[in-house]
Amino acid sequence: MTPVEQASGGAGAIVDVVLSQKGGVGKSTIAVNLAAVIGENTRPNEADEDAPVVAAGIDPQGSMEKWADKVDEDTLPFDYVSTRGDNSVIPELKKDPLVRRIIVDCPGFMDVDPAAERSRDPLGHGAAADALRAVLDVADRAIVPINPEWLAYDPTEYTIERILRPRGIPFLVAVNRWDPRDGREDLDKLEAWLDEHGYPRAPQPIRKYKIHTNAAEKGLVVTRYAESGTALRAREDFYKLAIALDGLQVRH
Repeated sequence: MTPVEQASGGAGAIVDVVLSQKGGVGKSTIAVNLAAVIGENTRPNEADEDAPVVAAGIDPQGSMEKWADKVDEDTLPFDYVSTRGDNSVIPELKKDPLVRRIIVDCPGFMDVDPAAERSRDPLGHGAAADALRAVLDVADRAIVPINPEWLAYDPTEYTIERILRPRGIPFLVAVNRWDPRDGREDLDKLEAWLDEHGYPRAPQPIRKYKIHTNAAEKGLVVTRYAESGTALRAREDFYKLAIALDGLQVRH
């Protein structure tokens, strides 16, 4: 049993949600590859053939499911499920004694009420909002992806201050899609902004590689990339994110 599992008091699987108000920050990429590196290093339950790690998609677009469907089932180090509008799936899955970790890929947008007062829950009443609310009710931690660009700052702050902190959900910001060829100027500005706001962040950004861009189409996860220097660095990014996430306390 890991320290995180001990901290949960054995109250079911750990549920980690990957969400941001901003679309296009790589939520599905993070959810799938995080499930892959965690699943690769989690010993399967000997009483069942199913993997103890599950990647779950509540995105109506089904991005995560479309990706996982293309992966060779014999090499997939995690199970996956799409809720398809059934908001009871994740809460029930959390109770499954054979499941130890659930990584949830949240919608690429948030169904929010722009007129909601600061003291109120800004989630609206559409299908996406209802699905997200059901998952947040059982979430133990959150990963908030952010790209190193100025336009991502406000949506990240909104996600943290209006969605996560009022619910008491511990979170980790993951800088995603940083291209080392662009230098560190934008990255340094972003990290300084995160530090000024007191937002905990993963110690290393997830670097932008073409191999990630083509992975979904080819049915690949980061643990199954063809061996190369780039593949090794890509795996390192997600392993370090998994380690940083496991250092974060779960919600009590």
